[in-house]
Amino acid sequence: MYRRHVTRTIAVATVLFAVLGVAATPVVVAAPTPNVGTDFYRPPVPLPVGAPGDVLRTAPSVDALIPGTGAVIDARVTRVMYLSQNVKDQPVAVTGTLLVPTRPWTGKRPRPVVAMAPGTQGMGDQCAPSKLMVFGQEYENLQIGLLLASGYSVALTDYMGLGTPGVHPYLNRVDAGRALLDIARAAGSMGSQGVSRDAPIALWGYSQGGQASGAAAELASSYAPELPFVGAFVGAPAPDLNDLAEYGDRSVLSGGIGWVISGFVAAYPEHARELLSVFNARGRELLYRSQSYCVFNALQMNPFGSTTDYTRDGRSISAYLRTEPLKSLTAAQTLGNLTPSMPVYVGQNLGDDLVAARGTLRLQRAWCSRGVTVESANLPLPQILPKTALGHVLGLATVAPALQWLQARFSGTEPPSNC
Repeated sequence: MYRRHVTRTIAVATVLFAVLGVAATPVVVAAPTPNVGTDFYRPPVPLPVGAPGDVLRTAPSVDALIPGTGAVIDARVTRVMYLSQNVKDQPVAVTGTLLVPTRPWTGKRPRPVVAMAPGTQGMGDQCAPSKLMVFGQEYENLQIGLLLASGYSVALTDYMGLGTPGVHPYLNRVDAGRALLDIARAAGSMGSQGVSRDAPIALWGYSQGGQASGAAAELASSYAPELPFVGAFVGAPAPDLNDLAEYGDRSVLSGGIGWVISGFVAAYPEHARELLSVFNARGRELLYRSQSYCVFNALQMNPFGSTTDYTRDGRSISAYLRTEPLKSLTAAQTLGNLTPSMPVYVGQNLGDDLVAARGTLRLQRAWCSRGVTVESANLPLPQILPKTALGHVLGLATVAPALQWLQARFSGTEPPSNC
C-alpha cells in the first residue's frame, strides 16, 4: 500500500510540475553531454581573505535540462564559487549557478535578479543543484524556467556543504540565509555575465528553500544591508522544526531525520557526542547512510518508519526535541523572531502533510505583528493521502500567484498586505 501511495504521489508531482513549469519555460531542443567535473568544487586551501559574496571562481556550465523533457533552458548558465560565512562566523566556500536569459531585457530598470534557494536536495555531494540540473534531475529547474520566462536572472545557491567539502548543515537558518544572500552579492559582481550591480533583487524559495528565503529576509538588514531587495517569496517554509518532526515521523521522508541530525552535528560539532548518544545502532546507521543520499533516494531511507526505532530508549525524536541540547538547537532555527526588511509573500497548502500549516500561520502572524507587509495565499485543500508528501507537492500551486506578486514588486507598485 505504501509503495502504491508513493507512486501516486510521484505521478501527481510530475503532472503538477509540468503544468506549472514546462509550458511556460523558454527552451531549445539541443541536449549537450553533461560534464560538471569535480575540481571546480574543491575550494582553494587556505581560503583567500575576502568579504562574503566575493567570487572565488566561475566556469561555464552545460545547459540546464528540464526534467522529463530533454529540453534545455534557454539561458546562459555559469557555475560560481563564492565566499560566505557559517553560523560560527567562519568563512566558507559555497557553490551555485547563475542563469541569465538570452532574450534581451526591455525593462526601464536593469534586469532583475531572483536569488533562489532550492527545496530539499539531500546530503550527498552529488545532490548539489548545480550538478543535478545538467542531467535533468533538478526538479527546481521547473521553477527556474518560470522565472527565466519572466525575464529575470536566477542565482541559485547549492547551500553550504553540497558539492563542496563538509556535511551540509540541513535546515540551519543562519547558514542557509547567508548562503542565499551571498549568492545575490556574487551575482552582482559578475559583470561579464550581464547582471548589473544596480539590479533589483528578490528572494525565492519553497520548502527548505522557503525556510532559507524567510531566514534571508530576516537577516538581510543586518547581514547584507547594501542589497536592493524588493521582496521575498517564502513558500511552505517549515518555520518550526518541532512541527516538522511530528509531521515527518512515519512519512515518506521519515528517513530525513538523518539529514536533520547530521546537519546539527555539522553546524554545532561541540554537541556531536550528545546528539549521537540519542541513537541506537540502527539509528546511527541511518544517519551515516543518509549523508550519501539525495531526496530522490527517499525509498532507500526507511520510508514510513517511526523514529522510535532509532533511539536508544524508544522515545520519538519529537520527544527529544523537548530536551537539551536539541531543544535549544531547534529553537535557534525558528523563523519569526526577527523582522524582514522587505515585503513578503507567503504561500502554503493548508493540507500540507510535511510542513504543518499551523507553523506557517504563526509565522505570518509574527511578521505582521512586527509591522512587515505580508501577503499570504493559502491553498485551502484537505490532507490527501497523508504522509505521502502529496499535500506538500500540491502547495506548489502557490507559485503562480507568487510570480504575479513578484512582477508587481519589480515594477515598483505598492505591496499589498492581508495582515
